[in-house]
Amino acid sequence: MIDLHLHLDGSLSEDDFKYLAKLNNIDLGDDFPNNIYVPMECKSLDEYLERFDLPVKLLQTAESIEYATYSLVKRLCALGLFYAEIRFAPLLHLTKGMTQFEVVKSALCGLKKAIKECDYKIDANLILCCMRHASIEENLTTVETAHLLSNDKVVAIDLAGGETIHPCSYFSECFSLARRYKLNITIHAGEATGSDEIMRAIGEGAVRIGHGVHLSLDMFSVKKVNNAKITFEFCPTSNLQTKSLKTYKDVPLRQFINKDIRVTINCDNMTVSNTDCIKEMAIMVKTFKLDKREVIDIYDNAINASFTSEENKNKMRSIMLSAFDGSMLERLNLK
Repeated sequence: MIDLHLHLDGSLSEDDFKYLAKLNNIDLGDDFPNNIYVPMECKSLDEYLERFDLPVKLLQTAESIEYATYSLVKRLCALGLFYAEIRFAPLLHLTKGMTQFEVVKSALCGLKKAIKECDYKIDANLILCCMRHASIEENLTTVETAHLLSNDKVVAIDLAGGETIHPCSYFSECFSLARRYKLNITIHAGEATGSDEIMRAIGEGAVRIGHGVHLSLDMFSVKKVNNAKITFEFCPTSNLQTKSLKTYKDVPLRQFINKDIRVTINCDNMTVSNTDCIKEMAIMVKTFKLDKREVIDIYDNAINASFTSEENKNKMRSIMLSAFDGSMLERLNLK
């Protein structure tokens, strides 16, 4: 239905890998396709992030990036999604001489082409990721690029990468610039670290938190996130794979719902985690015995938190309610 936390480089299909490898004359390795998926016995977030090395290597030309974005949107449409926000870090795609602006324009070409071919049954926008391992200057360029394309389906900036490298406050200059440009901000926080990083992210202007499963549910923290109307982008399977959580029962979904904290369910990486956002919701329905009203509320959280216009949000609400009178009940095993 809706995916607000979806990485382009982590969502290339097996066919995408084959096509892009041939296009770029790159060997996929003897272990392909096993080397593009993360096993549940993955040891850590750092090991999980190693699965991005090959797709990033394949996405270094305008043609490759346009194709990958096009392919992803088409697959999302086929799944029945009506809205997605696709994120990636343009600074990771510069080894063959493109600028960050050129990288993003290539992705936008693929995105718009796919939306048109899907007869506008799906809408999608881009979120540009700053990276914790990158320099301030590189990340400032990402913010500038987002600003230049903010009227062309680039709707926010993010901060991604290994959380233990730098706290998000290290990039305060980048977030200050983003706020000056009135860009939407979402930040990966509270996945490999704790609640302090989530609080720092909110202080830097984040209105959404990527993952955030280690939020302390004390009175102060709950009041802070609820007063600020913060929405959390849960990605259950990837949290198990990175060992942020041990089991699906450890996802703090029920606790968040009980404390009226806004939460959404997303897939993070369709290929790396071998999932999609509908499968993720079905797992949550089964694990926590969610009823139809609770699932609709979670999707409504996603609509309200999406970085799109009120007109588009109203359209999505109408589509969502129609879907729950049809096939979605069966797909999510709802009664």
